[in-house]
Amino acid sequence: MVVERIILTVAILAGLYLFVQPVWFRLRRIHATTRGFRVDQIGRRIGRFISEVLLQDKIIVQRPFAGTMHALVFWGFLAFIPVTIDHFVRGYGGTFLGHGTLRFLVTSAVAVLAVAVIIGITGLALRRYIARPAALGAIKLESGVVAMFIEILMVTYLLDLYVFTDPTTAAARVNWWVHALTILAFMALIPRSKHLHLVLSPVTTFLKDLELAKISPLNFEKEEFGAVKLSDLSAHTALGAFTCVECGRCYDNCPARSTGKLLDPKKLMLDLRDGFLKDPSQLIVGQTIEEEILWQCTTCGACTYQCPVGIDQVVPILETRRGMTAEGKVPHTFNTFFGNLERLQNPWAYPTPQAHEFIEKNNYPKYDGHEWLYWMGCLARFDVQYQKVSLAFKQILDSAGVSYGVLPDEQCTGDAARRAGNEYLFTELANANIEMLKAAGVKRIVATCPHCVRTISEYKDFGLDADVQVIHHARLIDDLIATRKLSLDGRPAADKAAKVVYHDPCYLSRYGQPGDITKPRTILHQALGTSALEPERTREKSFCCGAGGAMIFAEETKGKRVNRERTEELLRTDANQIAVACPFCQIMVRDATNDLGRGDNVQVRDIAQFVADRMT
Repeated sequence: MVVERIILTVAILAGLYLFVQPVWFRLRRIHATTRGFRVDQIGRRIGRFISEVLLQDKIIVQRPFAGTMHALVFWGFLAFIPVTIDHFVRGYGGTFLGHGTLRFLVTSAVAVLAVAVIIGITGLALRRYIARPAALGAIKLESGVVAMFIEILMVTYLLDLYVFTDPTTAAARVNWWVHALTILAFMALIPRSKHLHLVLSPVTTFLKDLELAKISPLNFEKEEFGAVKLSDLSAHTALGAFTCVECGRCYDNCPARSTGKLLDPKKLMLDLRDGFLKDPSQLIVGQTIEEEILWQCTTCGACTYQCPVGIDQVVPILETRRGMTAEGKVPHTFNTFFGNLERLQNPWAYPTPQAHEFIEKNNYPKYDGHEWLYWMGCLARFDVQYQKVSLAFKQILDSAGVSYGVLPDEQCTGDAARRAGNEYLFTELANANIEMLKAAGVKRIVATCPHCVRTISEYKDFGLDADVQVIHHARLIDDLIATRKLSLDGRPAADKAAKVVYHDPCYLSRYGQPGDITKPRTILHQALGTSALEPERTREKSFCCGAGGAMIFAEETKGKRVNRERTEELLRTDANQIAVACPFCQIMVRDATNDLGRGDNVQVRDIAQFVADRMT
């Protein structure tokens, strides 16, 4: 017995060393980054931790079968913690759970979960080795070894509990040692494989920013210009790279990858992981990833939203774009809109007097302490097609008696500049707008562009008062209808021949506030008298139009155009009208309908226009 305990002690120490050494190495790599973790709003973080980690709701909802199988394994592992401690304590002649009722209750409950784990891991193994979805990638031996280890642990636990009940028999001792050594072998394997997520994912999820794809301002006085080396990336990005479970959910949902581009967010994180393991001081572009993938991301956030282990794949792309832009290494089309923003404060080179003329001609009230500032945005002030949306929204505000005004001298929010990596230009635009907003005393802002909503909200990192409310027009219209300030009763009925499908903008469905998904649908139902049609990919899983992340200014030369892929999906509903809630989406979807030869018989219209129809 003494010899067995000596062997057990040596095995435990060896297992701990083989676990701690690589984990410590990776933690040092994470510590080598220059941008640390942000920890705020602890209550919301704890709530998300309970929901996504303990309850596994995201992983189950997004992939019901695989998610449920994974949840069974996860919950089983949590339950196994006390019986595992008890197992090793028994090896030294003691007990952790005692010999009475507590032991019976715990071991019996864990026995039920052990069966659930066997079901779960078998289902996952069949999926990986038989179904073999492309998102999982090439088959790796380690996955089979881990599945085998888990099966062994469950079986040996059940045998120990119900078959080999006399611990003094040889069979019981062998079974005990098989269980113990499997645990230690598993422990040694975890940090050397994707299964390190078992340890890191709870931390990664807790530390993930509460805002999707949130990037910190640069301190130009400290010569911060963006990420060039791996160590320039955020600590959370490094943590995420080591957390990646290679499930492929980001692979499945990325619009760039889905349309034949080089960008694959799963491969991106694995390449970053390999780079951090080699040398955190190595260059990101060239030594770690290919430059081309940086300029294929639409920042739609589908990868980040889907990730079950707390990774934000968009952030390293945006941080690296800033580094590349600082070095002047951007697509040539970006230099054009950068120049337009510098000279005329809008990316399309529209002359400023054109906006003033439109505002004055249509009698938009100038903001002077009104309840709401209507932030028009570039397209509402300049683009002939989108001005129709602005006028429809103005009609709604006037009809409902809303106190609102506009700022004729507003500049572009800088959304595209920031997503393209030009943080300096964005900061200049932001500071000018913030000064204007503060001077006007603005407290409540409504915009028809979700990109404007998001970017103005980011101004709070640059000095805009934290209590300034910024919302999308869908929220205000919905409230006006709900409070009966805007009445559609007794108005002309909606066109009975209309078949309307609603396209969710990424910057509303994933970047937006709670309710931003349902409110446009409620509005359309009120305006149409029936629910809008839904495409295959909808709500939080909506497929991008291809415009975000400044990609509206890029040349999309690889694979299929993203806007065509999305528009074909919308048209498969047999709709003759497409409802949108974003100016970028309207441009991209309208262009695609024209390219597909459907522009004459399919209208692309904003939700505000559908409401205004009922007011004529």
